Amino acid sequence: MYNTVSSFLILILLTLLSCSKSSNGGRRVGVDPYWFPLDLGSRNNNVTAFSTELLTEIGKIEKIPFVKVSAHWNDLMEGLQKDQYEAILSSMTPYIFNKSLFDFSDIYLPLGPVLVVPVQSKIQSLDDLNGKEIAVISGSTSALILEKSQGVLIRDYDSVPKALNDILIGIVDGALIDILSAVAYCRDLYQGELKIATGPLNDEGLRLITKHNATPNLVKGFNDGLAKMKKDGSYFKLLDKWSLQESVSSSKKQLSKSS
Repeated sequence: MYNTVSSFLILILLTLLSCSKSSNGGRRVGVDPYWFPLDLGSRNNNVTAFSTELLTEIGKIEKIPFVKVSAHWNDLMEGLQKDQYEAILSSMTPYIFNKSLFDFSDIYLPLGPVLVVPVQSKIQSLDDLNGKEIAVISGSTSALILEKSQGVLIRDYDSVPKALNDILIGIVDGALIDILSAVAYCRDLYQGELKIATGPLNDEGLRLITKHNATPNLVKGFNDGLAKMKKDGSYFKLLDKWSLQESVSSSKKQLSKSS
């Protein structure tokens, strides 16, 4: 009896050590499952599932054993600084002031605004907006984008549904809204009535981020794996699987340029 119990305990101990060793040998990536400061609403779980599966697939391609570590948003950056993980997934933008502190991968999930127009509209880019009235969501970066275009009339809205409804009834000619909301509405509630006319219009998006010069091969491996997935189409299949696929005909071209 004693030998049986002892053997069982040793087996459990070896299993735990094996798991611990496997985790310690992996490249730990901190992830806030709520994606603060983003407000993803009902798409929160889709983004988490997509990010997790993408990490796994890139890990297989590049032989990088990624290990996802859940962390509260308030502790995410501190955990990276204290080497609790080698990288994080974040919407932080690579500005000049923080490039000296962090290394950023290419965008793996664009989050910037796209132009939504009636399905019969001939508008294909911002160059076609002269004399048009375009809705933007108050507090977003969309107004700054439109200010660079000639002859555009900007109308502020406090919600995406109001802006999209006003496109349908002809009050505005289009709306700049974040790509995830645009995909969700154009594929569901407004299918056959509204379409996405452009790719993402700025560099907002989710990236893998490391401390500057701490693990350069990790960022390179992530970028290489992401590029390979885009080339063989598996990236776009994964986007579609989690209902995050862009619905313009040039989606692959546009998303491949997002970095």
